[in-house]
Amino acid sequence: MNIHEKNGHGSNYKMLAQHIEMFKSAFASYIEQYKSLKKPAKTETEEALKKTGQPLACEKGSTDGVLFDELLSNYYRTVISALKKLAGFDKKYIPELVETYTELWKSAPKNKEKDYISPYLLDLCKFLYETKESESLAFFYNLLIYCREIPFLPINDEQEKLLAESYAQNGEEDPFAGFRNERKERTAAGFDEGLFDRAYEKFFLILSGWDEKTEGYYSKDEICFMNGLFILDEIADYAYKFYTTANYFNGGSANKIEIEIDNKSGGMDADASAVNKNKIEYTKRDEEINRKISFLYEKALRYFNRSIRYNPNNPRYYYEYARCLKNSGKSDEAEVFFKKAFELNG
Repeated sequence: MNIHEKNGHGSNYKMLAQHIEMFKSAFASYIEQYKSLKKPAKTETEEALKKTGQPLACEKGSTDGVLFDELLSNYYRTVISALKKLAGFDKKYIPELVETYTELWKSAPKNKEKDYISPYLLDLCKFLYETKESESLAFFYNLLIYCREIPFLPINDEQEKLLAESYAQNGEEDPFAGFRNERKERTAAGFDEGLFDRAYEKFFLILSGWDEKTEGYYSKDEICFMNGLFILDEIADYAYKFYTTANYFNGGSANKIEIEIDNKSGGMDADASAVNKNKIEYTKRDEEINRKISFLYEKALRYFNRSIRYNPNNPRYYYEYARCLKNSGKSDEAEVFFKKAFELNG
């Protein structure tokens, strides 16, 4: 018997499941009424899309696009939040949770202005990690990696800003700024709807087999590797950004440095002194951040180490193990595993 049932919580979760179904049914009726009032005359393009099974919401500027942003996204967030509670109590609800995410992606508009897939897919990965669904996490994290290769989804402007600020705070020039700006220009100018649709359709084709590919589909080394990669590239990265953007240290070391520089006087030497202090402050801050999230790197390293034990001939495992060591400040140790990766790959 589930521990929640022992504590008398089972009936509460059954009631929650019933409320979800009632909410979904009521909302479906509302949407039908909304569409009957708002639906414009069908165009030839919409008729063609309907025959292929693609959602009409993919037409930019359609009423369905407005409908998603104003109504459906809030509806799906509500249902997903409730289903997470149920799936945390009983894993039999995980397929329904995945189905709800799938409905969300199919309902969302397809255009180059906004990525409706990656944030929700990452949200699902985080839930699977928290509930220790390792094989499912391996599948959906692989899908997230593929999703980021779908052409012409936008670069995250918030991440762009954080990256630029981190270089500025250290008094350095961003060596890749020009490259990223060129990429953004190409993305904005080169939207190929046919190429986008093919990649988008492949996304749903891969997704359709998720339940078959999460039980015995991955080898032990692949599962360990993808779990380690998820911790390194998602959770640790998220934690680092939290500490660097939330003014966590002393009310914000960035604010303290700016005040000191603004109040400094005395010409070139004084300016140089302020810049040096800036670098020292941020070096100390980065060291403190790495100390606080070191347990995440250690956890990722354990997964990578297990993947190497299961399959010692895969160069990618050594490379990511080395990258994790380097990120955690162990550059000398990392060099050994980088060399091993290059030797196996040679």
